[in-house]
Amino acid sequence: YYITNNLRMSDDRVLEHILNPSAPLTSEHSKTPDSDPVPQTDQEKNADQLRLQAIKLAEQNKFSEAMDIFNQAIAIAPRMASLYNDRAQLSRLMGENERAMDDVNKAIEYSNSRGKTAVQAYTQRAMLHMLNKDEESARLDFERASYLGGKFAACQAAKLNPYAKLCNQMLSKAMDQLQ
Repeated sequence: YYITNNLRMSDDRVLEHILNPSAPLTSEHSKTPDSDPVPQTDQEKNADQLRLQAIKLAEQNKFSEAMDIFNQAIAIAPRMASLYNDRAQLSRLMGENERAMDDVNKAIEYSNSRGKTAVQAYTQRAMLHMLNKDEESARLDFERASYLGGKFAACQAAKLNPYAKLCNQMLSKAMDQLQ
């Protein structure tokens, strides 16, 4: 019973992947990203409030004002990973991809590659690699984000996996021949 039950679950995952090849193969070991640490110090709490203000400004397309607020927040709490991740998003919106790359690297460093911020930062860095036509680096960062629980990153990593690409091409060719 144990073997046949596991085969059925495995068969279901393989069938799902055949029907939806861009989705990653999932398992019972899939995880959700760990939560980020809650701001503890007064500086971190103040910086987090500024971060929320900057996000609201960015949503209103007030990019330069939002950037000023992010810079103030980072001056208050210079090791708070989420500040760098969010400022990187703003930099991307402003077309400042080199600055965005610097900030996602800091977000990854200060997050110790853990938590929701790390997932977002690895995903953002992967997207920046894609803009630079560096699919291999993008795939690696999508895989890192996927490992930490990023669902979008898992789908993107599957799309960039060279073995999955080859398998999908062969499957597509076989399906075309059957029709």
